[in-house]
Amino acid sequence: MEFNTTKFAKEFKETINWMLRNAHSKEIKDDLQFFINNKDELGRNPNSLKALRMIVELIVTNGWRLKKPLDFDSKMDSFIRDHGKNFRTSGAKNKLIGLVGNRRKKNIEHLLEYPTIQDFTENLYNLAKEGKTKVLGEKGRDNYLRDFGYWDRVPIDTHEMRFILRSGIYHSCSSKDRSDPLEKAHFQDILTRFCEKHLKGFKIKIKKKDGSFKEIDLGESPGIVDIFIWSYCAEDRYKICIKKPQCEICRLKGVCLYAITNSL
Repeated sequence: MEFNTTKFAKEFKETINWMLRNAHSKEIKDDLQFFINNKDELGRNPNSLKALRMIVELIVTNGWRLKKPLDFDSKMDSFIRDHGKNFRTSGAKNKLIGLVGNRRKKNIEHLLEYPTIQDFTENLYNLAKEGKTKVLGEKGRDNYLRDFGYWDRVPIDTHEMRFILRSGIYHSCSSKDRSDPLEKAHFQDILTRFCEKHLKGFKIKIKKKDGSFKEIDLGESPGIVDIFIWSYCAEDRYKICIKKPQCEICRLKGVCLYAITNSL
């Protein structure tokens, strides 16, 4: 048996459909609704406080949102209550600096240079396409952009790298000049190429707050594909492609490069 990307993509699509129907489907759909709602929110409100909150949280945690201080939420709630209507005053700016700490003072100053949060977001997206960033680190940048509507951005971490490398996506969709397994940006390129070549036209429907449905083409949205990969690997979700892979229960074992080569 040999690895075939087309066969893998077919089974991967079936696995996505399975995840949308079975265990953890609610968490995945909640994540996707969160992304859709955020995109709509920033479109309606260029100075979205929801977006501001996430930016500040990512500054505080250096991109690792699960590691935020215990008192962060209450302090941010208090800031929004007192300064949300005008967070660019000197008093509000000082409060934000107090929230993130003097070491990250410049991050807040750079953020407030932009007329709106939407302007900051659009500039950050343009920087990201050049491999650059401002205010947020690389992981925080892609996390924020994906969560607020730029679904071609992928916040790569260990889960995604492990899955992309083991599955065969890395070997079949890398390019000679973007194939360093130590470079997270290369994994983003590889997943994007896989989506464009093998998932184009494969769409999922997610119910929105207002009861309407949003259709997402996964061929154009590697950042959305990322949530399925992450869910397949994460300890608190499917826990399949983990540090010690659970190949015996994996739905992709018949088409995954790692599983095929390790069954010989």
